[in-house]
Amino acid sequence: MVFDHYKQFYVGKSDNIRKRIKRHWTARKPFDRVLFRSPYNSILPVDELRPLDMTRLYATRSRRPFPLEERVERAADRRFCLNRLSGGELTLLKILNSYDRSLDVGVAPMSRTEHQRAQSEVHDVVTSAAMLPPANAAEALANMDMRIRAVTPSSGKLTFWSRRDEVGQAVIRGDLDTVRYAAFLEALGEHVVWPRADVPRNSVEVAVSS
Repeated sequence: MVFDHYKQFYVGKSDNIRKRIKRHWTARKPFDRVLFRSPYNSILPVDELRPLDMTRLYATRSRRPFPLEERVERAADRRFCLNRLSGGELTLLKILNSYDRSLDVGVAPMSRTEHQRAQSEVHDVVTSAAMLPPANAAEALANMDMRIRAVTPSSGKLTFWSRRDEVGQAVIRGDLDTVRYAAFLEALGEHVVWPRADVPRNSVEVAVSS
């Protein structure tokens, strides 16, 4: 995500956020971002964010919000509504006490057979999309179910997967070009930032999405 206007916020939860920030603070540069754990279960404490800071936030919205929770989200600035507040019905005490709020991302289980079938389906959609105009390709790809799934492969270790990940892997393999991939991300509501033409190839500024 590219942050141009935000200055201070905290996403996730920590028993001692002050200690966590101090642990990663350096005197050589401003503290800008730290991403803990995986993209699906991340903790991101932020003290200062500079323009073109590149960090991804992964969040899902609830399909069955509590009444008060729904009213608060409607009244709030949608830029700051990442995902639901779990742990019971939202009350004023929970709003005021940030330590009572959990932002864990919910996942749906998927069997190994379902996972293999879904991978094949994504491969077929990608193959077809590669032959379509970018706008049509984006629509075809974005119409797939992008929910995060919990899969236990043959190794026995629980992993997280989504069709969005599979589309990204198709780009890495060369099965889908970046133009159609960028259109796909924009169809999901993201904003793609491309590097300037005068940026050296070894620069840290890369194409990212928010």
